[in-house]
Formats: sequence, structure tokens, C-alpha cells
Amino acid sequence: MAGFTKQELRHDAVHEELEKITVTVVKKRNTILLVILILLVIGFAISQYIASGKNKKSNAENLLAQAGTNSVALAEVTSKYPGTHGAKAALLRMAAEAAASTNYVAAREHFTKVAESYPEDEIADAAWISVARCYAGEGDYDAAAAVLNEKVMKGPHAQSAKYVLFKIYALQGKDEEALALAKELPDLEGTPLVDDITASMLRKSGKLLSEEAEAAAPGDEAEKAE
Repeated sequence: MAGFTKQELRHDAVHEELEKITVTVVKKRNTILLVILILLVIGFAISQYIASGKNKKSNAENLLAQAGTNSVALAEVTSKYPGTHGAKAALLRMAAEAAASTNYVAAREHFTKVAESYPEDEIADAAWISVARCYAGEGDYDAAAAVLNEKVMKGPHAQSAKYVLFKIYALQGKDEEALALAKELPDLEGTPLVDDITASMLRKSGKLLSEEAEAAAPGDEAEKAE
């Protein structure tokens, strides 16, 4: 049986190479098509997400505009559209209304929710300061001071927090702590409140010195009796 000629062998080799090239091209084309399809799906999903976010934001702001100062309607904004600017505005509006009517507990709860729901927002520190003010309004000065020291003192609103903390210490009669803070707040220098605290400390100091002097001379009365 005669073997293949050189021409035939070369022909077969060419066919094999063409088949390999064809398979490679088809694979690459399929891969490109798959990548394009994936990108189209991702693009569609992103566009839907953006559209949904815009609608959510628009709906929240529309509902907020209709709510006015109605607490029930404002609460609906926060429950339906959490995380939106409208929900944040609704919480702040409810907090302000509660504080204005001296309902410090409700105001504190709303301000706390703002601070915890939007921790990265610049409003968070201001909300924590308002929480402290509400605690002070309730008469819980220790809780007010704790909130300021734990939540705000290391943030961008630290200076504002120090002013509030100074007043809290003054209300508590913590004169030394108040004056220590006053030294960090140049605007307070020479104010009536700082002068009053300084005078109070001097009076206390004089009284203590007087009491110490009396205690140091226990034999005076005995000598007079003799």
C-alpha cells in the first residue's frame, strides 16, 4: 500500500494548523462576547441602582415637604426612606420640635438616631453635642459630660464641645474642671461666668485656709479658760 506523498502530508499539516487557528479565534471571540455581555449586565444594574437611588431621594424629599412639622408624617419619612437626606432632615426636624417644647427625652432620642445613622456625616458631631444639651436639660449632667468626652472631643467640633462642657461643669459646681477648660477657650477670658467661678474658688480657698488655721490651733480655747 502506497504511503502519503509529501504534498499530501503538507496539505494535512496545513489543515491541522488552520483548524487550530479557527478554534483559537472562536474561543477568543466567545470570550470577548462573554466579557461584553457581563459589562452590559453590570452597566444595566448600575444604571438601575442609580435610577432607584434618585427616585428614593426624590420621594423622600417630596414626602418631607408635605410633612411640615407633623411628627407622624416625619416618622413616615424616616421609616420609608432610611439613609436619605430627607430622612436625616426629618429626624432633625423632629428633634428640634421636641427640644423647643422642652421634651428633652424625645429630642435626645432623635439626635442620637441622627448621630448613629450618619456617623460619617459632618452633622454627627453636632448631633452628639445636642444630645449632651438634652441630657443637661434633663438635669443629668454626668451623662451630658460623658457624651461630650466620649463622642466629640477628638473630632472637628471639639472646640464647640468644650464650650458646652465648660457650662456643664459650671452648673455642677466643678470649678476646677471648668476653669481648666476656660484656659483652652480664649473667648471666655474675662467673662462674668469665669470671673464668678474664679471668685467662688477664692472664697472656697479662703474658707479652707481659715478652717485649717483653726484646726491647727486646738489649744487656744484651753489657754483662754486658764
